[in-house]
Amino acid sequence: MMNIKQSIIETARNAGMDMCKIAGIDRFATAQSGMHPTDVLPGCKSVIVIGVRLLDGIVQANFRAFENGRGDLKGLYGTYGYSTLPNFELTYACYAVAQFIERNTGEAATPCSTGPMTNGAQISIRHAAVAAGLGEFGWMSIVLTPEFGPRNRFGVILTTAELEPDPMYDGKKLCNPESCGICTNACPTKALSKYGEKEARVVEMGGKRYEYCHIDMIKCSMALMALTKELGGREDLLSTDDPTPKEFFEAQKKARTDDVGLQHVASWHCGRCLSYCPVGNWGAKFKATGLSKGV
Repeated sequence: MMNIKQSIIETARNAGMDMCKIAGIDRFATAQSGMHPTDVLPGCKSVIVIGVRLLDGIVQANFRAFENGRGDLKGLYGTYGYSTLPNFELTYACYAVAQFIERNTGEAATPCSTGPMTNGAQISIRHAAVAAGLGEFGWMSIVLTPEFGPRNRFGVILTTAELEPDPMYDGKKLCNPESCGICTNACPTKALSKYGEKEARVVEMGGKRYEYCHIDMIKCSMALMALTKELGGREDLLSTDDPTPKEFFEAQKKARTDDVGLQHVASWHCGRCLSYCPVGNWGAKFKATGLSKGV
Protein backbone atom coordinates (compact mmCIF):
# COMPACT_ATOMS: atom_id res chain seq x y z
CA MET A 1 0.00 0.00 0.00
CA MET A 2 1.26 3.48 -0.88
CA ASN A 3 2.57 5.52 2.04
CA ILE A 4 1.03 8.86 1.08
CA LYS A 5 3.13 10.97 3.42
CA GLN A 6 6.41 9.44 2.28
CA SER A 7 5.34 9.76 -1.35
CA ILE A 8 4.60 13.48 -0.79
CA ILE A 9 8.08 13.95 0.64
CA GLU A 10 9.61 12.11 -2.33
CA THR A 11 7.58 14.23 -4.75
CA ALA A 12 8.91 17.39 -3.11
CA ARG A 13 12.48 16.08 -3.18
CA ASN A 14 12.17 15.10 -6.83
CA ALA A 15 10.99 18.66 -7.53
CA GLY A 16 14.25 20.03 -6.09
CA MET A 17 13.23 20.67 -2.49
CA ASP A 18 15.59 20.21 0.46
CA MET A 19 12.85 20.06 3.10
CA CYS A 20 9.27 18.84 3.47
CA LYS A 21 7.29 18.55 6.70
CA ILE A 22 3.66 18.63 7.75
CA ALA A 23 1.70 20.55 10.37
CA GLY A 24 -1.70 19.60 11.73
CA ILE A 25 -4.45 22.18 11.51
CA ASP A 26 -4.57 22.52 15.32
CA ARG A 27 -1.28 24.45 15.29
CA PHE A 28 -2.94 27.41 13.56
CA ALA A 29 -5.41 28.20 16.32
CA THR A 30 -3.86 31.66 16.82
CA ALA A 31 -3.73 32.59 13.12
CA GLN A 32 -4.99 36.04 12.19
CA SER A 33 -8.53 36.32 10.93
CA GLY A 34 -8.64 35.61 7.21
CA MET A 35 -5.26 33.85 7.23
CA HIS A 36 -6.23 30.57 8.87
CA PRO A 37 -5.74 27.64 6.46
CA THR A 38 -9.47 26.88 6.54
CA ASP A 39 -10.16 30.46 5.41
CA VAL A 40 -8.39 29.53 2.18
CA LEU A 41 -9.39 25.86 1.93
CA PRO A 42 -12.53 24.90 3.87
CA GLY A 43 -12.04 21.54 5.54
CA CYS A 44 -8.22 21.82 5.46
CA LYS A 45 -6.72 19.22 7.78
CA SER A 46 -3.02 19.35 6.96
CA VAL A 47 -0.51 22.03 6.00
CA ILE A 48 2.49 20.80 4.01
CA VAL A 49 5.56 23.04 4.01
CA ILE A 50 8.39 22.58 1.55
CA GLY A 51 11.69 24.43 1.58
CA VAL A 52 14.70 25.05 -0.61
CA ARG A 53 18.13 26.24 0.47
CA LEU A 54 19.71 29.32 -1.06
CA LEU A 55 22.94 28.84 -2.96
CA ASP A 56 26.03 29.75 -0.94
CA GLY A 57 27.46 31.19 -4.15
CA ILE A 58 24.52 33.57 -4.44
CA VAL A 59 24.55 34.62 -0.79
CA GLN A 60 28.21 35.52 -1.25
CA ALA A 61 27.21 37.94 -4.02
CA ASN A 62 25.71 40.01 -1.22
CA PHE A 63 29.06 40.00 0.56
CA ARG A 64 30.74 41.35 -2.57
CA ALA A 65 28.18 44.14 -2.69
CA PHE A 66 28.37 44.96 1.02
CA GLU A 67 32.11 44.43 1.55
CA ASN A 68 33.65 45.24 -1.85
CA GLY A 69 31.27 47.82 -3.26
CA ARG A 70 30.11 45.55 -6.08
CA GLY A 71 26.55 46.83 -6.20
CA ASP A 72 26.28 45.51 -9.74
CA LEU A 73 26.16 41.99 -8.25
CA LYS A 74 23.02 42.62 -6.20
CA GLY A 75 20.92 41.52 -9.16
CA LEU A 76 22.33 38.01 -8.74
CA TYR A 77 20.82 37.84 -5.28
CA GLY A 78 17.57 39.32 -6.57
CA THR A 79 17.30 36.73 -9.34
CA TYR A 80 18.70 33.59 -7.74
CA GLY A 81 18.22 34.22 -4.04
CA TYR A 82 15.14 36.35 -3.57
CA SER A 83 12.40 37.19 -6.01
CA THR A 84 12.70 34.93 -9.03
CA LEU A 85 14.29 31.48 -9.26
CA PRO A 86 13.67 30.17 -5.71
CA ASN A 87 10.03 31.17 -6.04
CA PHE A 88 9.62 29.57 -9.46
CA GLU A 89 11.16 26.39 -8.05
CA LEU A 90 8.83 26.51 -5.05
CA THR A 91 5.82 27.24 -7.25
CA TYR A 92 6.50 24.23 -9.47
CA ALA A 93 7.15 22.00 -6.43
CA CYS A 94 3.94 23.14 -4.69
CA TYR A 95 2.01 22.37 -7.88
CA ALA A 96 3.63 18.93 -8.18
CA VAL A 97 2.78 18.04 -4.58
CA ALA A 98 -0.80 19.29 -4.95
CA GLN A 99 -1.26 17.30 -8.17
CA PHE A 100 0.10 14.18 -6.50
CA ILE A 101 -2.33 14.51 -3.59
CA GLU A 102 -5.39 15.05 -5.77
CA ARG A 103 -4.46 12.28 -8.23
CA ASN A 104 -3.79 9.71 -5.53
CA THR A 105 -6.13 10.54 -2.64
CA GLY A 106 -9.15 12.27 -4.11
CA GLU A 107 -8.71 15.04 -1.52
CA ALA A 108 -8.40 18.72 -2.40
CA ALA A 109 -5.01 20.42 -2.36
CA THR A 110 -4.36 24.17 -2.66
CA PRO A 111 -0.82 25.42 -3.34
CA CYS A 112 -0.27 28.91 -1.88
CA SER A 113 1.61 31.82 -3.42
CA THR A 114 5.38 31.78 -2.97
CA GLY A 115 7.56 34.80 -2.49
CA PRO A 116 7.40 38.51 -3.23
CA MET A 117 6.73 38.13 -6.97
CA THR A 118 3.32 36.52 -6.43
CA ASN A 119 -0.12 37.91 -5.76
CA GLY A 120 -0.89 38.30 -2.08
CA ALA A 121 -0.26 36.12 0.95
CA GLN A 122 -2.97 33.58 1.68
CA ILE A 123 -1.45 32.45 4.98
CA SER A 124 1.79 33.28 6.77
CA ILE A 125 4.37 31.01 5.15
CA ARG A 126 6.96 31.63 7.85
CA HIS A 127 4.48 30.72 10.61
CA ALA A 128 3.59 27.59 8.66
CA ALA A 129 7.28 26.62 8.41
CA VAL A 130 7.63 26.85 12.19
CA ALA A 131 4.35 24.99 12.73
CA ALA A 132 5.59 22.14 10.53
CA GLY A 133 8.77 21.75 12.56
CA LEU A 134 11.30 23.01 10.01
CA GLY A 135 12.85 25.45 12.45
CA GLU A 136 12.15 28.40 14.72
CA PHE A 137 11.89 32.17 14.47
CA GLY A 138 15.14 34.10 14.57
CA TRP A 139 15.23 37.45 16.36
CA MET A 140 14.82 39.25 13.00
CA SER A 141 11.55 37.28 12.50
CA ILE A 142 12.92 35.15 9.65
CA VAL A 143 12.62 31.37 10.07
CA LEU A 144 15.91 29.67 10.95
CA THR A 145 16.55 26.04 10.11
CA PRO A 146 19.41 24.16 11.77
CA GLU A 147 20.87 23.22 8.38
CA PHE A 148 20.78 26.55 6.58
CA GLY A 149 19.97 29.25 9.13
CA PRO A 150 17.79 31.93 7.52
CA ARG A 151 19.04 31.13 4.01
CA ASN A 152 15.94 29.20 2.93
CA ARG A 153 12.72 29.89 1.05
CA PHE A 154 9.45 28.07 1.78
CA GLY A 155 6.24 27.09 0.05
CA VAL A 156 2.91 25.80 1.41
CA ILE A 157 0.30 23.33 0.21
CA LEU A 158 -3.03 23.11 2.05
CA THR A 159 -4.98 19.87 1.82
CA THR A 160 -8.13 18.25 3.12
CA ALA A 161 -6.14 15.01 3.41
CA GLU A 162 -5.45 14.11 7.03
CA LEU A 163 -1.73 13.41 7.19
CA GLU A 164 0.47 12.50 10.14
CA PRO A 165 2.00 15.76 11.42
CA ASP A 166 5.69 16.11 12.14
CA PRO A 167 6.83 17.22 15.61
CA MET A 168 7.73 20.86 16.02
CA TYR A 169 11.42 21.69 16.18
CA ASP A 170 12.75 20.79 19.62
CA GLY A 171 16.50 20.80 19.05
CA LYS A 172 19.21 23.17 20.17
CA LYS A 173 18.04 26.79 20.41
CA LEU A 174 19.12 28.40 17.17
CA CYS A 175 18.99 32.09 18.10
CA ASN A 176 20.09 33.84 21.28
CA PRO A 177 19.52 37.58 20.80
CA GLU A 178 20.88 38.39 24.27
CA SER A 179 24.37 37.23 23.32
CA CYS A 180 24.40 37.66 19.52
CA GLY A 181 22.84 40.79 18.03
CA ILE A 182 24.45 40.32 14.62
CA CYS A 183 21.19 40.91 12.74
CA THR A 184 20.44 44.16 14.58
CA ASN A 185 24.01 45.40 14.12
CA ALA A 186 24.01 44.48 10.42
CA CYS A 187 20.76 46.30 9.65
CA PRO A 188 21.77 49.49 7.75
CA THR A 189 18.68 51.47 8.78
CA LYS A 190 18.35 50.16 12.37
CA ALA A 191 14.92 48.79 11.49
CA LEU A 192 15.29 45.83 13.88
CA SER A 193 14.88 46.54 17.57
CA LYS A 194 17.69 45.28 19.78
CA TYR A 195 16.91 42.71 22.44
CA GLY A 196 15.35 44.45 25.43
CA GLU A 197 14.96 47.76 23.60
CA LYS A 198 11.25 47.31 22.83
CA GLU A 199 8.62 44.79 23.74
CA ALA A 200 9.17 41.68 21.65
CA ARG A 201 6.59 40.25 19.29
CA VAL A 202 5.21 37.01 20.76
CA VAL A 203 3.83 34.02 18.87
CA GLU A 204 2.34 30.96 20.54
CA MET A 205 1.98 27.87 18.44
CA GLY A 206 1.63 24.17 19.19
CA GLY A 207 2.28 24.75 22.88
CA LYS A 208 5.50 26.67 22.19
CA ARG A 209 6.26 30.36 22.65
CA TYR A 210 8.43 32.37 20.29
CA GLU A 211 9.73 35.94 20.46
CA TYR A 212 11.15 38.14 17.77
CA CYS A 213 12.01 41.79 17.35
CA HIS A 214 9.88 44.79 16.55
CA ILE A 215 10.48 45.75 12.91
CA ASP A 216 10.12 49.30 11.65
CA MET A 217 8.74 48.33 8.23
CA ILE A 218 9.33 51.74 6.69
CA LYS A 219 13.01 51.68 7.63
CA CYS A 220 13.30 48.05 6.52
CA SER A 221 11.68 48.87 3.18
CA MET A 222 14.03 51.83 2.69
CA ALA A 223 16.92 49.36 2.58
CA LEU A 224 15.05 46.71 0.61
CA MET A 225 14.22 49.26 -2.10
CA ALA A 226 17.55 51.16 -1.89
CA LEU A 227 15.92 54.57 -1.62
CA THR A 228 19.23 56.36 -0.99
CA LYS A 229 22.71 56.12 -2.50
CA GLU A 230 24.09 54.94 0.83
CA LEU A 231 21.65 52.01 0.69
CA GLY A 232 22.72 51.09 -2.84
CA GLY A 233 20.36 53.25 -4.87
CA ARG A 234 21.19 55.37 -7.90
CA GLU A 235 20.00 58.56 -6.23
CA ASP A 236 18.81 59.93 -2.92
CA LEU A 237 15.04 59.69 -3.01
CA LEU A 238 14.85 60.47 0.71
CA SER A 239 16.54 63.31 2.58
CA THR A 240 16.02 61.80 6.04
CA ASP A 241 16.82 58.48 7.65
CA ASP A 242 13.57 58.56 9.60
CA PRO A 243 10.87 59.40 7.05
CA THR A 244 7.18 59.78 7.73
CA PRO A 245 4.87 57.33 5.95
CA LYS A 246 3.99 60.07 3.44
CA GLU A 247 7.67 60.81 2.71
CA PHE A 248 8.39 57.12 2.28
CA PHE A 249 5.51 56.45 -0.13
CA GLU A 250 6.41 59.54 -2.18
CA ALA A 251 9.98 58.25 -2.49
CA GLN A 252 8.75 54.79 -3.42
CA LYS A 253 6.69 56.28 -6.26
CA LYS A 254 9.84 57.92 -7.65
CA ALA A 255 11.90 54.72 -7.55
CA ARG A 256 13.01 53.39 -10.92
CA THR A 257 10.97 50.53 -12.29
CA ASP A 258 13.20 49.37 -15.12
CA ASP A 259 15.00 46.77 -13.00
CA VAL A 260 12.21 45.31 -10.88
CA GLY A 261 11.87 42.11 -12.91
CA LEU A 262 8.66 40.29 -12.05
CA GLN A 263 7.99 42.39 -8.97
CA HIS A 264 6.04 45.60 -8.61
CA VAL A 265 8.97 47.10 -6.69
CA ALA A 266 12.64 46.14 -6.42
CA SER A 267 12.78 44.78 -2.87
CA TRP A 268 15.98 42.72 -3.06
CA HIS A 269 18.59 45.40 -2.40
CA CYS A 270 19.31 44.42 1.21
CA GLY A 271 19.29 40.97 2.84
CA ARG A 272 22.05 41.81 5.32
CA CYS A 273 20.37 40.08 8.27
CA LEU A 274 19.84 36.93 6.21
CA SER A 275 23.39 37.01 4.84
CA TYR A 276 25.29 37.57 8.10
CA CYS A 277 23.24 35.48 10.54
CA PRO A 278 25.67 32.93 12.03
CA VAL A 279 23.10 30.09 12.22
CA GLY A 280 23.41 27.31 9.64
CA ASN A 281 27.20 26.77 9.79
CA TRP A 282 27.89 30.32 8.56
CA GLY A 283 31.46 30.39 9.83
CA ALA A 284 32.56 27.31 7.91
CA LYS A 285 30.72 28.30 4.73
CA PHE A 286 31.66 31.96 4.50
CA LYS A 287 34.15 33.13 7.15
CA ALA A 288 36.62 30.24 6.96
CA THR A 289 36.52 30.18 3.16
CA GLY A 290 37.26 33.89 2.83
CA LEU A 291 33.91 34.65 1.23
CA SER A 292 33.07 37.14 3.98
CA LYS A 293 34.88 39.25 6.53
CA GLY A 294 31.79 39.34 8.73
CA VAL A 295 29.95 42.32 10.16
